[in-house]
Amino acid sequence: MRPRRLQSRVLWLLVAVVSTALLTTLGLLGVAGREQNARNIARALHTQVVAADALLAGRDRAAALAQLQALGLDWRPRPPNEGRPGIPLLGRIEAQLDERLPDRPLRLDGQPAWLWIRAQPVAQSGPGGWIGVPVLGGGEPFRRGAVLSVLAVGALLLLAAAWFARGLTRPLRALAESAPGIVAGEAPPPPAAGASEEIHALHRALAAAAEGTAAAARDRELMLAGLSHDMRTPLARMRYAIALLEAETGQDAAGTAARRALEGDLERDIDELDAMVGQFIDYVRDGRDEPEQDIDLALLLQAAAADQARQGRDWTLRLPPAAALRGRPLALRRAVDNLLENAARHGAAPFEAEIAIDTDALAHPDGRARHAKRQAAAARDAGCAAARGWRLSVRDRGPGVPTETLQALGRPFHRVDAARGGPGSGLGLAGVARVAAIHRGRLQLANSEGGGFEAILILRG
Repeated sequence: MRPRRLQSRVLWLLVAVVSTALLTTLGLLGVAGREQNARNIARALHTQVVAADALLAGRDRAAALAQLQALGLDWRPRPPNEGRPGIPLLGRIEAQLDERLPDRPLRLDGQPAWLWIRAQPVAQSGPGGWIGVPVLGGGEPFRRGAVLSVLAVGALLLLAAAWFARGLTRPLRALAESAPGIVAGEAPPPPAAGASEEIHALHRALAAAAEGTAAAARDRELMLAGLSHDMRTPLARMRYAIALLEAETGQDAAGTAARRALEGDLERDIDELDAMVGQFIDYVRDGRDEPEQDIDLALLLQAAAADQARQGRDWTLRLPPAAALRGRPLALRRAVDNLLENAARHGAAPFEAEIAIDTDALAHPDGRARHAKRQAAAARDAGCAAARGWRLSVRDRGPGVPTETLQALGRPFHRVDAARGGPGSGLGLAGVARVAAIHRGRLQLANSEGGGFEAILILRG
């Protein structure tokens, strides 16, 4: 199976190339050194045979045999049965000795190999027989050293390849991690020192794209801000007209009842239009231009619930002692207000909100889930001030949402009126999802077990 990560692919490619090159080098070294090894070994054997001939030419046979044994040589009146070892190098050695010692029969036998060659008689009383010389494995130390050298060089090359592959893919991984911010108009992080020119070119292109996205967002915000101003001006005039109508119309009972009904309808329409304009503005101004600050998510939720309480809506809160987060406070407050308002408007009591540690945010890319859980437990024991992510859950006991339409909920302008009813632009939950995205999180929506609806806002610092 092909590796999915670029670093693994590059590393395996380098491993294959380096291994092939080293094996080829080892093979060429073996081929190139065979003849020279055979020549050197044959020269050494020739020298030993000549020395043995000289010793055997002496008159004291017992002393000669003792000296041969001391030199690691042997002498027999008859050679052992030939059992030629199947080693190509020995064949080359035998050919070299045939050239150096012509007309001298020789045999190869044993493992390790011995060379048996007929002794050179000096006179009629010469001992004759066969001289045994061990074939020195001159090629073995060379081959062993070559193999060890190649393996050492290969290990160093593979370490260098791993370092190179890691350095090549690290800038790409950093750009991939910053992709959500780039799409949102945030400039990518600068390349690491020593990055290649291609990485710098990619960074410049992404920075230009992010700047263009940010400029388009600013233009859109300016356009919608002007539109909201133009829409709210006639709305204000309509409110003023209602007030004049109440002051100038007659005071009879029928007229008063009709006038109040009309005024009530107009005020509800005006309030709805004003709320829709506010949702449009909140959706566009999602807080990307707002500077990040250290905030306490628990205090923010308490403040939002207090506002709900002033409207006669009671919320049950389950909060940690502190929920520190690096984020955009105004955007988060609008998102929390939207979640509470959505539950209160479309759901039913009892209303509940809870903040808990997001254990997924503690998980490391290498999959050390157990370590992440231990970190989560440590954060809980320490007062929950050191968590890297939080889950804010908002639950109600209303009718919920039909399962077939749940996946589409939270998209811009999408409303599930049959299940959740009431006025609205369909931008409330979509705006919350955008705020979650700029805080490196997400919005999860689901029907609660036992009835009701649950919205989970996941935020990561």
